[in-house]
Amino acid sequence: MKKNYILILGIFFSLSAYSQTYNTDFEDLSLAVDTFWNGVDQTGQFTSNTVVFRNIYDTAWGGFWSAGASYSTMRNDSIAGSGNQYSCIAGEGYNSSQTYAVFTPNNDTALVVPTSAVFISGFWINNSTYAYLSMKNGDSFAKKFGDTLNAAGINDGTNGNDWFKLTIYGDYSDSVEFYLADFSGPDSSDYILKDWTYVDLSSLNRNTRSLKFKMSSSDVGTWGMNTPKYFCMDNFEYQGVLSINELSENSISVFPNPTKNKLNVQFDEIINNASYKLIDITGREVISSSVNGVNSLNLDLSNQNNGVYFLTITIDNKVITKKIIKQ
Repeated sequence: MKKNYILILGIFFSLSAYSQTYNTDFEDLSLAVDTFWNGVDQTGQFTSNTVVFRNIYDTAWGGFWSAGASYSTMRNDSIAGSGNQYSCIAGEGYNSSQTYAVFTPNNDTALVVPTSAVFISGFWINNSTYAYLSMKNGDSFAKKFGDTLNAAGINDGTNGNDWFKLTIYGDYSDSVEFYLADFSGPDSSDYILKDWTYVDLSSLNRNTRSLKFKMSSSDVGTWGMNTPKYFCMDNFEYQGVLSINELSENSISVFPNPTKNKLNVQFDEIINNASYKLIDITGREVISSSVNGVNSLNLDLSNQNNGVYFLTITIDNKVITKKIIKQ
């Protein structure tokens, strides 16, 4: 039986509690046309429209991007090989946008959204130029999809029923599968994705805050998958809780931010029936407490590692999230 583009696992949750849509389209990142950011500054991550994307840059052998996410404005849809690993086969981002993300997953957390109350909607996906041309034409390492022979010219036993798949994992062992190429059905339905296509993630648990990506292929050799392990992303969407407090979040001041040790939280009035959590970039809760009858908080971050945190304050079931940077 022919596989669908998307295999959805789980139960659809209502969006009724989530009243504001956030769209991470990467256009807020300052990047000239036909260039890319690959983590050479060794910051280990970048942030676009509040969503944090992990990056691993290896300094060995002169330095190279080894895993996670990069972002790009490359428009090259015709040059094959690893020298063109930052381009999308569409030659642009979704809906003719300039900037998009490129991933080479390492099965670890790839992105984190900034609030504990969230419903991830989905994102637009496409093949990289590198992966697309490798599957279409074959190269010195990877086979031509639909062929019965591998890159060495030996029958690989697949009978040409090739496929290239991305598995997206949430925080609760649930997942969504998406086929970037599939030659396992009738010849008339064989395809290698070339157009931006939406991946629906509404089946993931509604409190999922981070995603992990794993890629697999029918073309496997002695050292693992031969198909280039890349995909492109644009317009990542999630629903966030919008409350009265969030509409007037200027009533809460957080300083200094960035901070080295102490963090002060000031409210414009005395708060009751409140609680707060400080969550690190992996989604781990590092500080939490209930508060009542106060108009300020003083948090000690001296024992926390440097990096990005999210301070979630709940007042009478209304939620505000502040991004905190520990230096």
